[in-house]
Amino acid sequence: MGKNILICPLNWGLGHATRCVPIIKGLLDLGQNPIIAADKAPLSFLQKAFPELEIIKLPGFDPIYSKGNSQVFKLLTSIPGAFADFKNEHRELETIVNDYNIDIVISDNRFGCWSENVHSVFMTHQLHIQTPSFFRWTYPIINKINNNYIKHYDELWIPDEENEPSLSGILAHPADIKIKTSYIGLLSRFPSDYQDDEKDIDYLVILSGPEPQRSIFENIIVRQASDIDGRIVILRAKPNQNDLPYNIPDNVTFFNHADDDFFVELIAKSKNIICRGGYSSLMDLICLNRSAYLVPTPGQTEQEYLADYLTKKGLFNSCRQKNFKLKNVNCRQSLDEGNFPKTNKHLTEFLEKWLENL
Repeated sequence: MGKNILICPLNWGLGHATRCVPIIKGLLDLGQNPIIAADKAPLSFLQKAFPELEIIKLPGFDPIYSKGNSQVFKLLTSIPGAFADFKNEHRELETIVNDYNIDIVISDNRFGCWSENVHSVFMTHQLHIQTPSFFRWTYPIINKINNNYIKHYDELWIPDEENEPSLSGILAHPADIKIKTSYIGLLSRFPSDYQDDEKDIDYLVILSGPEPQRSIFENIIVRQASDIDGRIVILRAKPNQNDLPYNIPDNVTFFNHADDDFFVELIAKSKNIICRGGYSSLMDLICLNRSAYLVPTPGQTEQEYLADYLTKKGLFNSCRQKNFKLKNVNCRQSLDEGNFPKTNKHLTEFLEKWLENL
């Protein structure tokens, strides 16, 4: 009989939920019983992806983002509330562990989702959180807080390769935290046998991330669409919403959400792909062997670092949102397959050995 394994993705956009999909599928293949604890869009997304699984609503910390290019002051003012939310999250998590007879907890970047009573795993690609240059003095403080939360867990999983070529760069290297650590490879919910297609979409825009910046970037695209002759498709990252915008240019098509098959179809038909620099989006693109034009969420230092790092490697092109011009976007069509290993390559083998050794 399989173990009850609680999967808890962070609720900041869809990325943490999407990269949990291959883990959930791998556990199901091994006869385990995954149970999902999530909130907001991740809850809606995973409910649609796994309608047969038990889904528990677990509210978490919800950051308030600025409309400007820096998030530092907004996030600093939210710190006291964040600590309180992490405590509440942990208290609720322990109740779920007891009520649902949970054997193992896997938390994707949720600081409060660890248990004193069962084995707890923390998954992240951010061991070394980057800070803006004018706040460089906060780097050791922020990362000490980050490490102290991770140390509540029994084990750490990093969705990347331990050696080059790596995707996360200095964000997850070196892994110098003193708990059991495993680099589990790149994760994606998509199959690696993706086939290219005739391209009749000039620009596919994949929105993601927290408000208000998600909507700000959407509005920038719509305003600039009239300068473009080509067809533009916008994926809005709103799986729990039915209404679509109106009074939009004739060359723009909106979708609130795309299931996996439709998403892959859109990728295959697109000449240019525009997206944030979110880590999960990058892992999906690598799995599908497609490059993209990266526009990091303003003030998200992780995305800004990844965009610069991968642009310097010659794998992606990028710019800051304030400088974005749709007419200037020109993407590579594919990636050099030698730059990154196959996604999900050893995941089932890793999960099998992990379960045996618990």
